Amino acid sequence: MGMNLLRIQYFLAVVDAGTVTAAAEALHLAQPALSRQIKTLERELRLPLFEPHGNRLALTSAGRALVPAARRLLTESRDFENAAGALRDGAVAELVVATTSASLRQFLAGFIATTSPADPCLVTREVNHYEMSEALLHGADLAVSPAAPDGTLRQVALGGAPIYAYVAAGHAWAREGAAVVTLADCAGEDALVSPRTSVSRTLLDAALARAGLAFASVTECADGQTIMALAAAGRGVGFATEPPRFGAHALRVLDGDGTPLSVPLHVAWVPGHFAEAVIESLALRLRDFVARWAEA
Repeated sequence: MGMNLLRIQYFLAVVDAGTVTAAAEALHLAQPALSRQIKTLERELRLPLFEPHGNRLALTSAGRALVPAARRLLTESRDFENAAGALRDGAVAELVVATTSASLRQFLAGFIATTSPADPCLVTREVNHYEMSEALLHGADLAVSPAAPDGTLRQVALGGAPIYAYVAAGHAWAREGAAVVTLADCAGEDALVSPRTSVSRTLLDAALARAGLAFASVTECADGQTIMALAAAGRGVGFATEPPRFGAHALRVLDGDGTPLSVPLHVAWVPGHFAEAVIESLALRLRDFVARWAEA
């Protein structure tokens, strides 16, 4: 990395850490040396980037305006170096995967465990599903998301993550050994659901609205495993895409027309990516893995 790019990296380190002291510790640099590099960058740009604000440094208006461009520049530099390395070595060493925590826990970590040393090292970065496109512009090589990618991205549809209803072992559905339940069966139950910002909740609410149904009460919880734990404790019927745990009994949820509810999944990447062929090959393998996981 050239000296100017290194100074930009230092600039962003101070932005993220909030102080030169904290940034110097993170970078394993002496504080005076880092301060000199920031001052040199300000002289080169002929712009003040920071101003004192109590014990911290605050970005100037010019500094704030340059942060997005600085992040893009470092991302493009990384992509350039990775592309050169892939061309030189004939292999892609590493790919950064942006994903939700739910997708990572449910199937992506399991897929990564099936890869071999001949594959790129897949490093994950957890982001919200609505930040996937942004993540691809800031260092992620591919995104695994329940949100449909915008039309500017290449994509592979992975199928769907089933939405399950979870009940305690003593619930009538569990005692009967039921494997499926309809939304009409669920109407009137006390529901344990994810927040409205989640894709699974959006799909569940839309299906209820189409059928003119409603739960007796709704308790929101952001973590799927906690939803299952509460369901296992008899606190209500939990709705999540997590695999069964805690002795909770899982049932597939059927829409009003008898279709199983599921969350659509996608892999997306920027067209023209230097490792596009490798990403597409991995996406197709992941699609097969998700199909087996959904059937399990």
